[in-house]
Amino acid sequence: MPAVWVAVLLAAAVANLLMRVAVNQKMGDWYWNALAFYILVWKLSYIVFHWQHFLDMPLSLLYFNGGLYGHLLATAFIIGYLLLAQRKHAALAEQAAASWLLFSLAYQSILQFLEAQWMQAAFQTLLFIVAIVSIRLLRTRQDVPNGLLFGALFTMELLILSTFGPLWTWQNATLATVGAVTIAMYRRFEQKGPSI
Repeated sequence: MPAVWVAVLLAAAVANLLMRVAVNQKMGDWYWNALAFYILVWKLSYIVFHWQHFLDMPLSLLYFNGGLYGHLLATAFIIGYLLLAQRKHAALAEQAAASWLLFSLAYQSILQFLEAQWMQAAFQTLLFIVAIVSIRLLRTRQDVPNGLLFGALFTMELLILSTFGPLWTWQNATLATVGAVTIAMYRRFEQKGPSI
């Protein structure tokens, strides 16, 4: 499990840095808030889903999390947070799809390297590089629908994940769901501008 947390924290930092380099935009507070909210909801959901264990041993909160149900609750919370935070953070709708894509690709690349899954790590890293170059070069072109670009890159990520494991996992469902929500936010931003 420590490899997962190392990958999450490194991926968050890498995605933040790459948003500055690839998109020429500084990430807003919403990005780090979303990460912190996810971790807090996921960890604290242990109390909700394992109430009796928590009452018997309160320190178990330090060692355990809410598991799959906690992950689903945290994901739903983050989606709600992103949808509501658009009102306060004007750049969120524009940045969310690219930042989620870069985060998820960085996470998978780093995790596969840490777990010595060299073939999958190579494919993930190659897609990560393609995504960075694509976002950097095609983002400003008016003839390229960026929503479709993000959709294609997310689909490629799902194809790589399904090649090395089952397609129907909660991780893939999370990638697809948050990807779809952030792409919808971006498409709305393209059509109507930053206001909600």
